[in-house]
Amino acid sequence: MMYISFILLGATIGILSGFFGIGGGIILTPLLLILGYEASTAIVLSLLLTLGSTVTGTLSHLRLKTFRFRDAGIIGLSGIIGSALITPVVFWLERHAGADVVLSSLYIFLLIGFSIQFLRPRSKERPSFPVHDASVVKLAVIGLAAGILSSLMGVSGGFLLTPLLLGWVRFPLKQAIGTSIASATLIVLGGVTSYVASGTSAPLSLGIALIIGAFIGSPLGASLLHRFNEPFVQKTLGIFYGVVALSVIVKVFGLPYLSLVLLALFTLSLLSVFGYRILKTA
Repeated sequence: MMYISFILLGATIGILSGFFGIGGGIILTPLLLILGYEASTAIVLSLLLTLGSTVTGTLSHLRLKTFRFRDAGIIGLSGIIGSALITPVVFWLERHAGADVVLSSLYIFLLIGFSIQFLRPRSKERPSFPVHDASVVKLAVIGLAAGILSSLMGVSGGFLLTPLLLGWVRFPLKQAIGTSIASATLIVLGGVTSYVASGTSAPLSLGIALIIGAFIGSPLGASLLHRFNEPFVQKTLGIFYGVVALSVIVKVFGLPYLSLVLLALFTLSLLSVFGYRILKTA
């Protein structure tokens, strides 16, 4: 029964992953921490889920032509370096009982910042086409930061990549999402390798169940992206970041079940919107 639950969980998160260009760990890591898993276990399982969702999401965005190979490669390779550097720090924090506090604080700080970025009204239009002269230095810095956050928080780094590609490199939204999830595939692969090499004790069979679910959900999420306009995707992503941040804050104050309810309500609401749009355009 637990494996079926994890497959369904992976499929649900995979839908959100493909739609928003994130790996899914941004939901799964705090969820597993709320459920009482150790930080390193939560991170490894989240990375495994993320690997499944980013691989399938990348294939979907490749078909949709919404990412650039060069930029994704630079970001991904830089991210692998950052991931390898930070993995020993996570185990050190866990030994000193500080991992949960550090992870929760990082989530709250970053998610609130990105939520404000996406919900803030824009004063000027974004370019209509992807940037063709993106700085290699900028892309490498973005990748390094995403790799560090990936292995530190059990995420793909996509929730960092998408806002930075939008705000710093000035990609259009859908190009930022596609490039983000393609880059995240390399970053997450490096993170999983680092944790396995460090001798993780995480139940890898549950990770496989999550990957199976992600293979089902992620392509569906990516295909839904073209059914909605850019303002809707941007605002919904901002709300999503805000809800996850609020759920972590609630968990810190000792109300883990309320935190789960918040995540569940948002997810069910968004899935309902997806279902309505599919039926309407069928």
